[in-house]
Amino acid sequence: MIQPWTATCIQVYTHCVNSANGREDAQAIVNKSVDRWLQLLRASTRGGTGGKKLFLYPEFALTGFPLHETAAEWIEKACIEIPGPVTERFQKATQEANCYIGMNAYERTSEWPGRYFNCSFIIGPTGDILIKYRRINTVHTGSPHDFMDKYFDKYGIEGTFPIAKTELGNLAIMPCGEIMYPEAARMFMFRGAEVLLHPTSDHGMGDKWAWESAKKVRAAENMMYLVSCNATGQLGTYLPEGQTMGNSKIIDFNGIVLSASGGPGECTSATATIDVESLRRARMQPGAGNRLLRQRVEIYRPLYNSTVFYPANQFADSPMDSKQRIMEIQAEALRNMERAGVINYPDDGPRKAAE
Repeated sequence: MIQPWTATCIQVYTHCVNSANGREDAQAIVNKSVDRWLQLLRASTRGGTGGKKLFLYPEFALTGFPLHETAAEWIEKACIEIPGPVTERFQKATQEANCYIGMNAYERTSEWPGRYFNCSFIIGPTGDILIKYRRINTVHTGSPHDFMDKYFDKYGIEGTFPIAKTELGNLAIMPCGEIMYPEAARMFMFRGAEVLLHPTSDHGMGDKWAWESAKKVRAAENMMYLVSCNATGQLGTYLPEGQTMGNSKIIDFNGIVLSASGGPGECTSATATIDVESLRRARMQPGAGNRLLRQRVEIYRPLYNSTVFYPANQFADSPMDSKQRIMEIQAEALRNMERAGVINYPDDGPRKAAE
């Protein structure tokens, strides 16, 4: 039996590296952030974890995200190896505190030269990296979907949507905007996830695009806990600091917010008890309350199989190198949506977005 345990969001500032003059300067910024992050972790575990078993940091908060940089420039300046020198400091920290840590960073790897990933990962109390998930639904950065067939050949569905089976239950992790795609969280539920970690870097306030609502919906419809840790401001770029406003939160498997930081600022106040055994009992009960019990996936499969919006394998033979190329693919996706009848241009109207 799994005893209730505590999850904590470590809400921090993002010190961006876009203005850094090369990798050495960028990594100095990263290392300074790591110093502070570990300081906050140790403050939260002082005197023992006291039931605090898992800690989550925000999305890409070590570096910020690429703005003017090409893929090659971003790989050289900002991306890290996972595992590597940066993660080793957190791997040591989990051993010292006997805890789990969820994180997100831009990753480079010798396995895929010239490519980089928005990578979310979980470190266990032994210091091992238990799972890595590379973001699929991206905007202007690379995705495993760009070379999907090769990615599946190497990792299979298990490695594409990985689950960490731990003493805390079955853990999964996916970042930020993927909360707006029901299929993403659903894949993890299909694979047995009970707690979904959500490192994010979103607006955090209000409910723009129903983003905050989506967090509650993903938790409720999949009957899983959601731990969502947001950044509290982005420093060091031409963008406003308030692009991200914190408000980290933890949501139970019925979509109820258990704890929230309530706004911006460094904090660890979004802390809540996770009762996996309660979730397991709920998933085993027949009746209307069990949303998973009546999943009729077969009837949806034919339409999914025949639908293509954003085409796969667009960078199968060479890595994504520029945002301009992604914009061209998005134009193709718009044409696919028009053919499917999802969008309808006026008969006499321009098709600028798709041209």
